Amino acid sequence: MKKPVYVVDTSYLVEYYKVDGHYKENSHHQIWQRFDSAIKNKNSLYIPVPIIFELANHIAHVKDGNNRQKLAERFVSDIQNSLTKDSPFNLVPCQDFQSIEELAKNLVEFSSRYAKQGLGLTDTAVYLQAEQLFQSYKRLKNYSVHIWTRDEALKALEPDTEQNPFV
Repeated sequence: MKKPVYVVDTSYLVEYYKVDGHYKENSHHQIWQRFDSAIKNKNSLYIPVPIIFELANHIAHVKDGNNRQKLAERFVSDIQNSLTKDSPFNLVPCQDFQSIEELAKNLVEFSSRYAKQGLGLTDTAVYLQAEQLFQSYKRLKNYSVHIWTRDEALKALEPDTEQNPFV
């Protein structure tokens, strides 16, 4: 059986963190269980940096100031832990957007291909990260690369089809 590798989209993280206005309790429970299982199984969870920015924007718009602050502190703590401690989260820079030239090339690709499929620029970053991991892992043959997202258009582009996905 192949060991799964996951690239995590914002739609899973807003559920995971229970960001007001962006989560449903039953979805949170399903996604929390998936994270818990992945962590227990020592699966790799990759979070592209654009997802961090998008999630932070959602947290910043939480109306309840106390909840907004608690979410922000938990989020920052989790990000800091992922950089300094043994964490299941692997933050990855979006290599396809690291230089102005790469950004320009991928913006053209975004407008000519991905936007037509209903993908935003952050979704494009998730897809490109999944493809990069797929290329890296495919020679090992014992890994599968999945995208954890609630977005059906993005999920349809994952390199390996996940059994029993939660979209």
